Amino acid sequence: MFSNKKRTKRRDSNILNRYMNDDLKVRTLARDFNLSGNTIRKIIHTLSPSDIVQHPRPVSPIMDTTYWGRSKGLLAVIDPNATAQENLVLYYDFIKHTETTLDYEIATDTVEAMGYDVISVTIDGRRGVKEMLEAKGIPVQYCQFHQLQTINQCLTRNPILPQHKELRDIALTLTRSDRITFESQLDHWHLKYGTWLRERYIDESGRNRYCHDRCRRAYFSLRRNLPNLFTYQQPSLQRWTAKGVRTRNTTSPLDGQFAVWKDKLKAHRGITHELKVKILCNFFSGVTG
Repeated sequence: MFSNKKRTKRRDSNILNRYMNDDLKVRTLARDFNLSGNTIRKIIHTLSPSDIVQHPRPVSPIMDTTYWGRSKGLLAVIDPNATAQENLVLYYDFIKHTETTLDYEIATDTVEAMGYDVISVTIDGRRGVKEMLEAKGIPVQYCQFHQLQTINQCLTRNPILPQHKELRDIALTLTRSDRITFESQLDHWHLKYGTWLRERYIDESGRNRYCHDRCRRAYFSLRRNLPNLFTYQQPSLQRWTAKGVRTRNTTSPLDGQFAVWKDKLKAHRGITHELKVKILCNFFSGVTG
């Protein structure tokens, strides 16, 4: 009897593992294990969320939020420098509203309370989050990819005006430049086109407006975010880089994880939100069944 229970437990664990990680359908599992579809579904619904095994250490995490639809969001904090023996996900929270600064503050405080030494944080650019982190004395790196997205939204990928072309060309040097060089290029551009940038006109309602509003948004976005675009190059963080705690200049590692997790769930369309949460929790914990 004991042996039979052990075999059944091992079988169920194998079914859960293949369902979550091999993206197999219920009918495929039913055929492979010679069980009915209802039995497979019952086994799947016995899945319980697993806790993350924490390994407190110095970290330079990335934090961001992704959404399924309008009301279901996932805020995650990961350590992109985690080794195979360490946990990638430090913290996660399922939210049912638009992300707020408070959500990120709770995440930061929780990570620190678990014993992690937060060296720096990479974010996608929410101003309130940046101010909150800096108030705690944590250096903030603004994602350079998100900054380039803002430039493309304002100037398009194929600008026509020479002012737009030159400003976009400067922005495209972000990932291979440093703050002094980049700021010098912006200064030179503004010296050349500053008067043009300030041109105004009176609209039909009699309001005084800027003629080149989209270019102004692009330029001042770079100016406003400049102090946080090259944080990863600060000398105070370089000593941590030598120890394997590298501050990332983009949120791409977390964006990539979001894509992987969503692709995993796409294989199981139609499952309940509760089961989705259980599956995701097991991905976060590194559990494979």
